[in-house]
Amino acid sequence: MIVCRSLRVLKAIGALLLLILMGFLAALAWPRNPAPLPDRAPLLLIDGARIVDVERGIASKPTRLLVHEGRISAIGTDLVAPKGARRVDARGQWMIPGLWDMHSHSFRVSPQLHLPLQIANGVTAVRDMMGCPGASDPLLACHADKARWSREAVAGTLVGPRFIGDASFYYNDASLTPRAVADRAALDKANGVTLLKTYNHLPVPAWRALIAAGQRHKLPVVGHLPKAVSLDEAVRAGQQSFEHGRIFVEGCAVEAAAWQSGAWDTLSQPTRMRRLLDRRDKAVCAAIMAEMAARKSAFVPTLVTREEDARARDPALTGDPRLRYADPLSRWAYRDDAAATAAAFSTAADQALLATMLKQAQADALAAHLAGIPVLVGSDTIIAGLRYHDEMALLVEAGLTPAEVLRAATLDAARFAGMEGDFGTVAIGKRADLVLLEANPLSDIGATRKIGTVILNGHLFDRAKIAALHEYVETQANHVGNWAHMLWGFIASPASSSL
Repeated sequence: MIVCRSLRVLKAIGALLLLILMGFLAALAWPRNPAPLPDRAPLLLIDGARIVDVERGIASKPTRLLVHEGRISAIGTDLVAPKGARRVDARGQWMIPGLWDMHSHSFRVSPQLHLPLQIANGVTAVRDMMGCPGASDPLLACHADKARWSREAVAGTLVGPRFIGDASFYYNDASLTPRAVADRAALDKANGVTLLKTYNHLPVPAWRALIAAGQRHKLPVVGHLPKAVSLDEAVRAGQQSFEHGRIFVEGCAVEAAAWQSGAWDTLSQPTRMRRLLDRRDKAVCAAIMAEMAARKSAFVPTLVTREEDARARDPALTGDPRLRYADPLSRWAYRDDAAATAAAFSTAADQALLATMLKQAQADALAAHLAGIPVLVGSDTIIAGLRYHDEMALLVEAGLTPAEVLRAATLDAARFAGMEGDFGTVAIGKRADLVLLEANPLSDIGATRKIGTVILNGHLFDRAKIAALHEYVETQANHVGNWAHMLWGFIASPASSSL
């Protein structure tokens, strides 16, 4: 009798598990509609906009601009609309080049979530800083995915920005040998990545091997400053970009060598941060910044990440209504990170320390800019596009002018990527990646949020289309198919344990 009851229980459990599995498989197969596509017109006449010269920080008088097959073909007040041209009424608006996010991350579900949200917020180009550990991955977008999405976006058959840089999966394993680094870099090159990304735990010999591999394969080394590597050595060796607002806090500290050696590893996070912040070798820091400027090494401070730490206990951050554009798993991870930070920095003094860290990162961004270092705009966020505008606002709060931040977000980014011949300014012959704003961004950087039209390679997203993109992403964030794909990706991806 007991055996029969046990068998019935086991059968019930088995049936329940089978139903769950069938439901999960059905969710994976659930159709997901593509984002609303732009209007494609071979000829566009944009009439009446004031063109913002991001290099000089001035705006023109109202003028006309003609786009032909994705390029700007003419600019002038007396332009006559050619036969068949679509007219865009831009009277009372300001035109800027499309914005470039220089620290972005893409997942397999990004065509349903992140890419349309970037376009809807004026981001027309991204430097993707998260590759995948192989040629394909169930969670992360790999090079072939991003190359295809970029081609389709340019053709107007997919909604998303251009991918102007694609990093490898990060080099972070403390056990990596120089030989293993050389072999992996060769494979990354063969797989099509355009950047080699270094990370926190890479040991010095392996990092030096990565620098050598980058020079051999003509692939820039970018990313974090590994803890064991001095900032001075990294700059002189040729690392081409440094991400996040911690690098000068760590690299310019009087006791930087103790930090790098691991002598502080047993100390609490607040104690380590306090020691790094309390004492800085100003002369060393100025010399490092001068060397970075001379070598044109870029700084991408991603101040929003420091802001998230400083506001980890703020319900307005963890309850940000814009999180409705993120999938449930990403929302959970975002809030879990905030909870972990709040737990690690539990006292009032510790919380004040995080606010000091944000202020120092802002001061370092301003100092780097004044030293002549390209300070580029990157979001590093799950709320793609929206937080990019927060980053620009934090840079203005740091002391850069709106004009300087606009230039960083457009021309300086294109120059750093070696692509200013086609991008970065509104000029005849350049690609028609453009944003029309309803207020003057030279007076208030908040005007970049007031978007009337986005144009990518001549393809038009008008106000109605932008609203439709926001609605689409919100719907897709709650789509059972996207939930299932993200969950399966985290379960199946070999990379998920290291994210």
